[in-house]
Amino acid sequence: MFRCFATALPAAVAASMLSATCAAAPPPIDAFARSPAMRSPSISPNGALIAFISGVGDRSVVFVSKRRSTEPANAIFGADSDKFDLSWCNWANDTRLLCGLEGMSVDVGHVFPITRLVGVNADGSGLKVLMQRTTSTQFEDRILDWTPDEPDTVLIQLDDDEDGFPSVFELNVMSGRIGVRVHQQKPIRAFVTDAKGNVRFATGYNQEAELYYFARLENESEWRKLAKIKAFSGASVMKPVAAAPGTNKAYARGAFEGRSALWEMDLTDKLEPQLVFSHPLVDVEAPLFTPDGRLLGIRYELDRPFIYYTDAKVGSLIKAVNKLRPDTFNSIIDYTRDERAFLIHSYSDVDGGTYHLLDMETKQLEKLGTRYPELDPQQLGRMRSIVYKAADGTEIPGYLTVPPGVRAEQLPLVVMPHGGPIARDSWGFDFLRAFLVSRGYAVLQMNFRGSDGYGSDWFYAAHQDWGGLTYSDITDGARWAVAKGVADPKRMCIVGWSFGGYAALLGAARNGDLYKCAVSIAGVSDLQQLVYDERFFVSGSIAREQIGTQRDKLREDSPLRHVDTINMPVLLVHGDRDYQVDVDHSRRMNAALKKAGKPHRAVIIPNATHQLQRQSERITLLTEVEKFLLDNLGPGATPTP
Repeated sequence: MFRCFATALPAAVAASMLSATCAAAPPPIDAFARSPAMRSPSISPNGALIAFISGVGDRSVVFVSKRRSTEPANAIFGADSDKFDLSWCNWANDTRLLCGLEGMSVDVGHVFPITRLVGVNADGSGLKVLMQRTTSTQFEDRILDWTPDEPDTVLIQLDDDEDGFPSVFELNVMSGRIGVRVHQQKPIRAFVTDAKGNVRFATGYNQEAELYYFARLENESEWRKLAKIKAFSGASVMKPVAAAPGTNKAYARGAFEGRSALWEMDLTDKLEPQLVFSHPLVDVEAPLFTPDGRLLGIRYELDRPFIYYTDAKVGSLIKAVNKLRPDTFNSIIDYTRDERAFLIHSYSDVDGGTYHLLDMETKQLEKLGTRYPELDPQQLGRMRSIVYKAADGTEIPGYLTVPPGVRAEQLPLVVMPHGGPIARDSWGFDFLRAFLVSRGYAVLQMNFRGSDGYGSDWFYAAHQDWGGLTYSDITDGARWAVAKGVADPKRMCIVGWSFGGYAALLGAARNGDLYKCAVSIAGVSDLQQLVYDERFFVSGSIAREQIGTQRDKLREDSPLRHVDTINMPVLLVHGDRDYQVDVDHSRRMNAALKKAGKPHRAVIIPNATHQLQRQSERITLLTEVEKFLLDNLGPGATPTP
């Protein structure tokens, strides 16, 4: 159906290139640490212009190119990296871009995130900060509705008086003038529109961690309370996510046979909810909609991501793209008003993201750019789905990645639990995993109990038990790798980020028989401190329900309280502007390790956030991790000719 711009290589030439690649030196650190060369592309509604964000050193810069032109893209706006980074850009109309900026501020000694909203014309003129009410206002780039029928306005959500309860405003994208559309109402903290400029849903919570769901009927202004539940109570309710424009029907996520499913619900309560889509093994994720509110499909994830398309036209387009790019997961991320041109995002375990333009007139798939152009996929190991049994016999899904050209036998292994813990590891590109594999280390990841996406039983089995069942599932995975002969038992290190960093420190304290070293990146060291820190945020009550408040349990499961049992080298890496896990977690751990005379190294990166997202910060991270693993595990495996 479509033709892809690509050149096929003769088989003999391709084979020789593959052999040469396997023997080549690994990619340099800069290639993994770079800010993506292209991200967040969007196409103007009339299809004439394409905008994207590119990393230039530590800066993020907006580029705009003409769709049918050989001229290079033009840089029109760059963020000041000392204060802000560009997080997203999107077309408000055919000539005007809106961009979100994210940065950090400090109040009473505590770091917290702030966002701002900027408008700029396609040629770089008319640059204006549209939303910057006060220096302390937190979130000012939350677009609720792009109002396609009103090209000069959008709807935004703004907490104007900083009490945690926002209002909805209409914003003129040229002048910055705003007017209230919906006033704040406690306990509402977030609104949802019907993509036609009408605010239809709202959610909120109070200090007792009670969650509320509200709706408004078509052409009504009064809020109806749909449900009230206690956070993490396991109660089954319909949680609306989108409205069907012009109706009193809504799409909602709700339970079906122990899994989250997508339903269609009647807001007047005259009809029973109708099941739209469910999967017997996993939860459904957020549904996909067009800008005007039409349901496109529902995403879910097994060992790889999938989308069930409810829109036949879009489904057939993706089916055609899949034939051209069978080794990647492909999805539509933007398209023109007349639906004659589509932006396609493709990724895989060895492709950090590639973007194409699908032109319905020419029937061609044109490559626009890629996130990591300096990386050769042939030098990055492929993820293999695995399943191992925990101590109680439960099967735990995960992934094993082995360096290319190397047999999965007696390898130096990095056990890398994911963050969250209410998250999951997925098939796809991860710069840290790809870097470790490129250095010859196998990487084991697992979706332990407490991970997201596997149903309520899977999650609640490890609720408020970070150092219990969740941690034992991780340890059982490491033991499986040894028993299977994949890992060299004398060369195994546990490495993690955020919650994964917590698990790494706990591994250092509890399993000196299993691991030879531990790396904590922005990791938690003290659960009591984590609960205490959450009181500075409006969502603190929700976090306390997630972590728990039993003092003895929190102390027992906190690595900081068990430094005396650590007898392996530990590396701590943390940004000093991390608001998700305060840098004091690593500073206190560093002080305790130093006092106890334990081998360790602490690296605090100035002005870095939880994600260590800038190029210089990731260069520091990868340089430290590479040296640490070399010192403690020795060199990685090399391909056998």
